[in-house]
Amino acid sequence: MNKTVFSLIAGAGALAASSAIAGHHEEGKMDHEAKLEAKFAEVDANGDGNVSSEEYMAYKTAEAESEWAKWAESAGDDGMVSLEEAKAHQAAMMAEKEAMKKKDGDY
Repeated sequence: MNKTVFSLIAGAGALAASSAIAGHHEEGKMDHEAKLEAKFAEVDANGDGNVSSEEYMAYKTAEAESEWAKWAESAGDDGMVSLEEAKAHQAAMMAEKEAMKKKDGDY
């Protein structure tokens, strides 16, 4: 489990570092660092400045439960998600993402 926690932290750190290496502006680097700090604080449930395997697993479980709830909402009442329902869910999520990009002026 500690390897998983280390991978999460190292991966996020590498992402922030790669921005700086790629020549991004200091503002971009701060944005990545801020995102890393926010994500870390979210996973660090007891706020002690460390992430235990239990905290990480609880975070990922809650994340999976939230994602399942979204899928199940767009599926049926049978407690199962078919391939067709998964495709419909994915299409709806992509359409929502595209609408947000247009709204935010990313086009």
